[in-house]
Amino acid sequence: MIEVKVLEIPETLEKKCPRCGKPSANPKNPKGRCKECLAELRRAKKTPGHYIRAHTKADDALRRQDGKNGTASKKTKGRGTRKEIVDKIQREEKKTGQLLSPDRIDNSKGYESSNVRAVPEELNRGRHKVDEKKLKEWREKIKKYDLTPEQMYTMMKRLAIEANDNGETERLVKSVGLEFLNFLFSSTEVLDNEIATDRQWDENKNKSGDR
Repeated sequence: MIEVKVLEIPETLEKKCPRCGKPSANPKNPKGRCKECLAELRRAKKTPGHYIRAHTKADDALRRQDGKNGTASKKTKGRGTRKEIVDKIQREEKKTGQLLSPDRIDNSKGYESSNVRAVPEELNRGRHKVDEKKLKEWREKIKKYDLTPEQMYTMMKRLAIEANDNGETERLVKSVGLEFLNFLFSSTEVLDNEIATDRQWDENKNKSGDR
């Protein structure tokens, strides 16, 4: 009797994004994200106050705390948790609208909440200590603006609804969006320049009106 063997064809992995089911952007990684989801991830990592960005900052801090980044030694005192770091960074970024990073006040300790402050990324680079003078100047600039981007956006939407102009102002506010306000607030220099330009424009207009 002739024995027939059935060859089993190995199942090929589908190249699908785990989030939306679209084709993976990386042919070598069948289970990778698609182009749209990768772009969304990149935006999230650059958006102040986003939970993904906060977790990225926590990843870096915890690696330094455990001495796994190649330059720092493992800290046994004042060790912080992921939740503490994420909460602080997310809260401070939403408050200021800027991209911040966790900085240890005492570098001999870890990232416990009482030993961590959120400072601008450009002031917290490598092994160099944060420039206290520049940090003070940044804090003074932040104090100039009483509203956070979220508060500003909420106020704009409320005023748009009260405008009673068939939704034209409301559509304009939505077109501006919170993301743009976050970008605008992320650079105090932009705001300072805009204020100075507006004042100069008003002065020139008043002078021309007096003639």
